[in-house]
Amino acid sequence: MGKRNRGSTGSSAGETSPSKKNPPPKTPKMAAKEIDADTVCEVSLKSLSPELQALAQIILSQVKKTVVAEFNSMGDKLSSQIRSLDTKLENLTTDVNAMRDRVRELESAAEFQESEVKRLSDSLQEERRDRAKAVLLSERYSMKADVIIRGIPCSKEEDCFQVFTGFLVNELGFDSSIANAMPIVAVHRLAKPSSSKPDPPLLVRFVSYHDKDRVLQAGRNMRVRNKFVVHEHLPPPLQAARSKLIPDRNAEVDKARRSNMKVNASIRVPPKSTFAVLLVNGMEKKRVDALDLILSS
Repeated sequence: MGKRNRGSTGSSAGETSPSKKNPPPKTPKMAAKEIDADTVCEVSLKSLSPELQALAQIILSQVKKTVVAEFNSMGDKLSSQIRSLDTKLENLTTDVNAMRDRVRELESAAEFQESEVKRLSDSLQEERRDRAKAVLLSERYSMKADVIIRGIPCSKEEDCFQVFTGFLVNELGFDSSIANAMPIVAVHRLAKPSSSKPDPPLLVRFVSYHDKDRVLQAGRNMRVRNKFVVHEHLPPPLQAARSKLIPDRNAEVDKARRSNMKVNASIRVPPKSTFAVLLVNGMEKKRVDALDLILSS
């Protein structure tokens, strides 16, 4: 009994069991279970021999240095690029602001130029109007002593002076002695007779403005208005302005006729003026300025 006890005690205290000193190798299934249980993705360096651990440490240290160096280098490059982009962005912002200022200056200059062009255009238009008015009034003044008579029949071998004096006596009611004694500078047809215009208007230039006004007034008071027309000699622009009012005058007359009313509708060109005016019962109904016709052509 005593020997077995000593032997058993000695073996337990001095010797180690082979299973504890060299444990049996783990099977792949057992390793997989431990890995899954601990959720470890890397092999621990402690499982390597001391020589491999030292080598692995050296490799890991070199890799770490290389990665850190490359990371720092990439960081420096990125920082440099970011600084470069920041500088370019600042320069671009400066350029954009300069362009905006330039655009504002150009817009301001364009507005000024536009207003200046408008001012010059208005000034030029006004100057053209003043010159056209001066020419028109000068031309009208040269015709101041003239009277135009429309509706007198034209014959081939007519004497225009005799035709005019006959018109004064027979149509306007002048005494024959006054008609024959009235001084005339010239009297003639404005054009040769044609198939479209067989009776061209008769132009009469008086010596006295008083005689001219008497004939004009008698012509306005003439009863047979549809057959003969007596008016002063006007430059073409004033004639055109007067012609534009004829349809309006005829419309007023027709309107009064349909209503069985009397109306006094006439077209006048006031002295020293550049416009023609339609008068209905002494009131101005419409006006046409010859200067507008000149400047619009």
